[in-house]
This record gives sequence, structure tokens and C-alpha cells, in this order.
Amino acid sequence: MAADSPLTPSNGLIAGRYAVDTAQVLLDAGGGLTAYLARDRLAADGRRVALAVSRDASPRIRHLKLLTDGIDNLMTPLGHGPALLPGGRTEGYFVICSPPPGPPVSASLHRWPERALIELVLRPIARVLEALQGRKLTHRAIRPNNVFQAAPGQPVTLGAAWAAPAAMHQPGVFESPYSAMCPPAGRGDGTIADDVYALGVLLLTLLTGKIPMANLDDTSVIRWKLDLGSFLALTRDSPQSGSFADLLHGMLADDPDHRPPPAQLLDPAALRGRRLATRPARRTQQALMLNDIAVYDARMLAFALLRDQKQSIQSLLNGMVTQWLRRGLGDAGLAAQIEDLVRGRMSEPKAGSRSDPLLIMHTIGAINPRMPLCWRGIALWPDALPGLLADGIAGDASLLVAAEELLVNDIAADWSVAEMRQGSPGAPDILAHRALLGGPNGLLRLFYGLNPLLPCRADGLTAAWVADIPALMRGLERNAGKAAGSMIDLHLSAFIAARADRKAEMQVTSLAGMKNADSIRQGELALLRDMQARYHPDPVPALAKWVAGRLRPDLARWRNKPRREAMEVRLEALAQAGFLSNLLALTDDAAARAYDIAGAIRAANEVTAIDAEASRMERSDAQRLADAERAGQAMVGGLGLSVLILAAMSVLLR
Repeated sequence: MAADSPLTPSNGLIAGRYAVDTAQVLLDAGGGLTAYLARDRLAADGRRVALAVSRDASPRIRHLKLLTDGIDNLMTPLGHGPALLPGGRTEGYFVICSPPPGPPVSASLHRWPERALIELVLRPIARVLEALQGRKLTHRAIRPNNVFQAAPGQPVTLGAAWAAPAAMHQPGVFESPYSAMCPPAGRGDGTIADDVYALGVLLLTLLTGKIPMANLDDTSVIRWKLDLGSFLALTRDSPQSGSFADLLHGMLADDPDHRPPPAQLLDPAALRGRRLATRPARRTQQALMLNDIAVYDARMLAFALLRDQKQSIQSLLNGMVTQWLRRGLGDAGLAAQIEDLVRGRMSEPKAGSRSDPLLIMHTIGAINPRMPLCWRGIALWPDALPGLLADGIAGDASLLVAAEELLVNDIAADWSVAEMRQGSPGAPDILAHRALLGGPNGLLRLFYGLNPLLPCRADGLTAAWVADIPALMRGLERNAGKAAGSMIDLHLSAFIAARADRKAEMQVTSLAGMKNADSIRQGELALLRDMQARYHPDPVPALAKWVAGRLRPDLARWRNKPRREAMEVRLEALAQAGFLSNLLALTDDAAARAYDIAGAIRAANEVTAIDAEASRMERSDAQRLADAERAGQAMVGGLGLSVLILAAMSVLLR
């Protein structure tokens, strides 16, 4: 990661200039997200807003990269990066934005005149949407608590939408039924037509002074919209003038292709009477009860099939659905199409666990092409898969299972309706991450690869926002004293494979395949050494001390005691210096190790020779002792004989 990366703190400042004051919470500035006061150290009027990012929900990276220039009437992102949270012990991540001009319009909901809505709400926001569309971006957070006004009579400013996944915090009523039926993390960036829809609901809210359908839950809102159409469902208790009704009718069209683009919204008068001819949905008086839903048309049938996969499969296999389509709805062509799908499923009874969800997915797509991808009871748009995976990793098991199947098997490519959202991002480029998916802990690697700003979830690193390898090295340095045994766990290995370079990824993959404890230890230490060399040139004395402890068994193998003792002293000095490469070089010196081994062999040979000489000398000494003993005995015998002779001669001579 480059030194000027937003992930790298600079003197405690985000992007080198923004300081977050977590002691000052801005209650109404975040559009539902936690917001703090921030100050720009390089500007005279330095008041800014810092939006807190959830550890489980990735900010919108494309928008943070592409919205580098300000847009009038929009809280644009100015920078992003880590900073301390309240209390000063834990690090969070913040998106810095321009401040709102005043309170949100939700602070005092009241009825607005139609003229004021056109001049102060519709046109300013339409210009913002036109500017975003020119950059191939969307907003996806148009709601009353995220639209701000300085004072009555002033144009509104659209709030920030960059610190969380697209539409994650949108109330269901502000989303089309095909987006609202998705889990919040599964709605995706969508198209600018989705923003036009939300703007239409905002205009209706301000026109009536209340949020439409506020007394209903999201499921009821979706069913009303599917049954009546969004315009009728939202406006059934809200009278409007003819011209304004025409405007809302177009903006709230269920078919995104029928909604006016932002450029046309700048001249609402030209939209009067603009109602694109649409074929009314075919309905029947004979309801089909499916998954506790009374189905009268194809749109509700598709939604009902999504609700319970087991019951839906039974209704398809026993022909109840196709019989109703043919006899009740009078759509023999659609019935024949569904029968073909069912026959394909029946012809492959051993197709595996994905055969039933594939049948449901294709059936729903055939019945209503506007539906999102439906898989195991979950609806989602493919471009939201990274956010859905993050939600699953955070603890939602059903989302994790769905995301894993969709990503591993590239189900989105088999989704025949993928091209229905023209201009929107499709499924994430799995091919670009295929190596991650194929390696050990592939799903976890993919999570880190597809959500590059979310932090590492390894134990011991939660106090810091560790989102790149330099931050990881700083985190390991802080926690090195607590480490026992191996340091590279599942999360760390997946994180390194996804966020480091190809060489580190290969090292992690190789490390996962090692069985020998000594090989694992050496591979782990080599990985840490290489990461410091490539990503963190500063010393890491605490981590080096931990590494030194792991290297001491290697020193015990050295045979030359004076050299071993000198190396132990050298190891301690190098650990204090904090550079892992020097530590490993000390014990990995092949030439010195070969010299030590050769010296040990020479010493062993010399000892053997000395022992042989000593043995020979022992044998020689024994022979000499025996000879000496015999000589001594002979001498003693001769001496004794001489004494006897002398004694005898002395007697005779007397």
C-alpha cells in the first residue's frame, strides 16, 4: 500500500488534514448513520462531518474514488480513513463529507406547496442525479432524514450516501418493491432510475406532510405495491393535482425504463401527460393460495414462490402452479414455459442440492423478469454480493450460505435476467478473484478481497482498523507480547492472501499445506519477514522479540559453544533493533552453518583419533608393564640367588 494511502494515518489526521472530534456527535447530520464533527486543518472554515463506518458494512469504494470534485447541493466525500472512536482506545473508520446546510426535512415534516417542491426539491436533486449519472454512479439514500435545508425558501441539499452499502439504510417504502424485498445489504447500487423512484416518494412525503404507508411493515408495503402498482399503493390516500399526479406516476413506475431520467425532471411541465403505454397486468378472480399469499396475478405469484422454497417446489412439481396459470390466469404460454423448466428438473433427479433453488430462480425469472435474483428464499441484486457476503461473515448464516453458493458456482452468470438492470454494475468479477476462491479458506479470502476497506477480523486486532498490510504489521507489533504458538490464524492468512501481493498469497497457500511443525514455524517467520521488508520498513521490536523466541531452538543446534553463546547475544541485540530479516539471516546463514557442521565433524574425528591413540597407548602400557614385571621377577630371582651364593661361600670360607 502506498505511503499516501487513506488507510495509513498521518499524524492522527485523515487524508493528512481532517481531525475527527468524537466528543461532538452531530445527531441529525448522518442520515441515520452516526456522525461526528470533523475539522479541516487546511481550510479557514474547517467545519466538516465524519460519518462512522460499520465494521461489517463496507463503504462505497467507487464513489469515494470517483467523487473527487464537489457537486452543488450534495454532501460529497472529501476523504476517508481510520481515527480513534470515543474513549480513545478503539479505532474506527470515517468518511469525511462537506457539512449539511441545516437540519433534515424530517425534523419538522409539514406540507409543502407543489411549486416549492418543484423549485426547492425536485430540480436541485435532479441536477445532483444528473451529475452522478454522468459519472456512472448512483445515490441510493434519498429519504427525509438525509435531505437537508438551510432555511425555508432555500434549495435542499442531498445528504451523504458513501459510508455504507447502497440503500442499506433505506426504508422499504422508498424503494421499489423489487429492491425492498432484498435484505438491506443485498439491494445493490442499482441505476439512477432507483434514485428517481426514491425522489418520487420523497416528493409525495413532503406534499402530504407524512411518510406514506408508515403504519405497514416492509412485507405489507411490498405486497401492496405488487398488487396495485407503486403509484396507486402510495397515493391511494393522498390527493394531488393532475400535473403533479402525472409527475409522480412516471417517477413511481414499477418498470424502471418508464421512469423519467433526471434531465427530464428539470422541466416538469414537459412531463405533463407523459404516461408510457403499459399493458395492465393480467389478473384473475380465482386466487391461488401459495405460501399464505392470495395470488391474483403473475407478479404476486413470483413473490409468493420466493417466500418458501420447499412449498414452492411441491407446488411446481405437482402442477398446481401451471394449472392455475393455464386455467385461472389464462396464460398458456407462460404455463408451458414453466412446465419445460419443471421437466428439466425432473429429468435430472440427482442433479444435486442446487437443482431445486435453480428451478425456483429460473421460474421466478420467467414469471416476472423484473424480479431480482432469488436464491433459497433470499432476493438480491448480483452487484450487492460483496455486501451480502460481509453480512454473512458477520453472523447471518443464511446469507453466508447463499452468498457462498452464488459466488463459488457463479450462479449470477446463469441468471437469465441479469441484463434487466441496464447500466448497473453486474455481479462482482469473480474471475479476477478466482485464485482467492480456490485457495485455502477461499470464502474468507473472497470476503477480504471484495471488501477491501473492511478490517481484519482476527482475534486481538479488533482495537484497530486493520485494513491493509502496513496496518497489520502495526497490529502484530502491538499484540506480539500476547502471542503464544503460531501467530498466523485463519483470518490472518485469508487477510494476507487477499490484501498483500501475489508472492505473499503463494506463501500463505504453501503454509496452509505444511504438516511438519518445524516447516510451519519457518514458513510463518519467513512470511512475517517478507511482509516487513515490503510493506513496513520501520522496526518492530516487540514482534522481533517474539520471533527471536521462535528462533532459539535453531541456535541450540549450533555445536560450537563460544559461537552459539555469541549468537545468542547477537540475537538479543537484533531483536531490540526490530528488523526480522536480520534475525532470520543470523540463523539462516548457510555458509556459517556448514562451517559449524564441518567443524563439528572435524572435532568428532579428532576426538575419535585421540580416543584411538589413548586406547593404543593403554594397550602399549599394559605390555610394557608385563615385560617390566617379568624383568623385575628375573632380577629379583637373580638377586636372591646371588645372595644365597654369597651366603654359602661365606659359610665355606670360614
